[in-house]
Amino acid sequence: MAENEKAYEKVVERIKQLVVEGKLVPGSRLPTERSLAEELNVSRNSVREGLRVMQNMGILSSQQGSGNYIALNFDQKMTELLSFMYFLKGIEEEQVTEFRLIIEEAALRCAVKRATPEDKKELLVLLDRLDKARSEEERLKYDKKIHENIVLASHNDFLITNYNAFIRFMDKHIESMRERVVRGLEDNHKLEVTHREMVYGILQSDLRLSMHGLEGHFGYIEQYGSQG
Repeated sequence: MAENEKAYEKVVERIKQLVVEGKLVPGSRLPTERSLAEELNVSRNSVREGLRVMQNMGILSSQQGSGNYIALNFDQKMTELLSFMYFLKGIEEEQVTEFRLIIEEAALRCAVKRATPEDKKELLVLLDRLDKARSEEERLKYDKKIHENIVLASHNDFLITNYNAFIRFMDKHIESMRERVVRGLEDNHKLEVTHREMVYGILQSDLRLSMHGLEGHFGYIEQYGSQG
């Protein structure tokens, strides 16, 4: 068993080495199972096991009849891991919200400095749609999109990938939380003002205004969004 584990780990390490060296990039086709087996002096079963491990990690995608390719399917895998961690460790909802604030605060700081004219235009469009939304379902949709686009405007790929995985995990959590916040506030106006401040802070490169909006938004979540 130990020898088999070492064999498939050699496959994983070899693929990682090729990625680090820039010889494999997203979309690249991997060497054949036979060539990997011969190069690493391992069995084809060990090669398949190594490839299967990397598929489960979201690094590879397999196309029948064509081969294995380098992929970027991390978000879904990370979401699954977060879900297991949340339930198995019994993590409290307040800790999830606290982590979300940490991510969004970092993203907002980057967005204020790095947002492009296209980023700003899209945020204005989303803010207008949020203001004109006629149902809570619509408001929730554009609320989420504003937060997501602020993260995209950070232009930090590592942060964006982690946020995408996290936000998928939180989808139902966010929806129920917004409902509780709106019920507590008795209207949407105060919550939408916080989004306006976040967006206009980015438009004006005004970190203080953006942070005021973010702190207000999470202040309402802390006050009204907790379960119970």
